[in-house]
Amino acid sequence: MLIDMNPIPSLHGTSLSGRAFRIPADLPNSPIALVFGFSHEARHDVRAWKQFFTDQGIAFLSVPITSSDVGAETLTPTMDAMKPHLPPQAWDSIVMVHAGGGELLTHFKWTADDFAKVLLLKEGQVRAEHGHGAFSNAAAENLRDVLKDS
Repeated sequence: MLIDMNPIPSLHGTSLSGRAFRIPADLPNSPIALVFGFSHEARHDVRAWKQFFTDQGIAFLSVPITSSDVGAETLTPTMDAMKPHLPPQAWDSIVMVHAGGGELLTHFKWTADDFAKVLLLKEGQVRAEHGHGAFSNAAAENLRDVLKDS
């Protein structure tokens, strides 16, 4: 869905490589997709979105996120469990968000369900979002087309 170009609430997290990360402050000005997963089961839907963006040559971050704020150290065991399953070169593209998830859910009227939520940003502004339902080629192509038009 195409939406107005409002900034997203501030999110705080850590990449799997250990870098502190703030969204949107630390995002590039170039187009980027943020693929959020609020539950472990969302990983399948997240994977489908990531594959689409990879195939299309669209930059993305995978963003596992909590709906309630927690201390960054709380996510360390999860991050440590993820690393053996991912190549080290992918660690910078995965940002575990520990603060701001509840505000994000409220801002976009999303629920923390088993589907990925996707935001398409350019110059720190939201250009499009997909927040309800599973990955579909039609939804993905819609986001891609918004990117081409912006």
